[in-house]
Amino acid sequence: MLSVGPSAEDRVPPEPRLEPDDADLVRRAQLGSAAAFEQLVLDYGPRVYRYLALRLRDDGAALDALQETLTAAWQGLPGLKRPGKFGPWLLGIAAHKAADSARNRTPASEADVELPGLEEEGVLEIREALFALPTHFREVLLLRYFVRLSEEEVAEALGVRVGTVKSRSARARKALLELLR
Repeated sequence: MLSVGPSAEDRVPPEPRLEPDDADLVRRAQLGSAAAFEQLVLDYGPRVYRYLALRLRDDGAALDALQETLTAAWQGLPGLKRPGKFGPWLLGIAAHKAADSARNRTPASEADVELPGLEEEGVLEIREALFALPTHFREVLLLRYFVRLSEEEVAEALGVRVGTVKSRSARARKALLELLR
């Protein structure tokens, strides 16, 4: 007999391949899974490195701070209460490691600085103005606009309220515009 419609086998949708979400990976890493933590590092490492490279303006210092950040994250992971907030938590650790690194070293000369996305000739003035800002303004701008975190994620990473992020962001943008005039 000739079949007119799809067979029963054709009507069953293929089983979706589910990839673990970040919270699941964090929970597995909290239980000691090095593979889960490795996947988190692969997912978040480039973003954290970009922030550190922008913040520290030195590739070697950024790599060192990244290593210290990941070590501290692995050690502190069992105490993370909200696995869904891993990204901001990790960037918060990175912010502290960047501050420690900046205190403990001589600043790199501007000639030695390579900033991802800020090498173009027309952006040099913006780069100089950005690094002339106070650290608390610069960090908000870097996390918000270069790392592309939400205001809530920036607040979590820096350990401040969302209102503080909003006001610092507004003041930082105003100060940046003043420096560019």
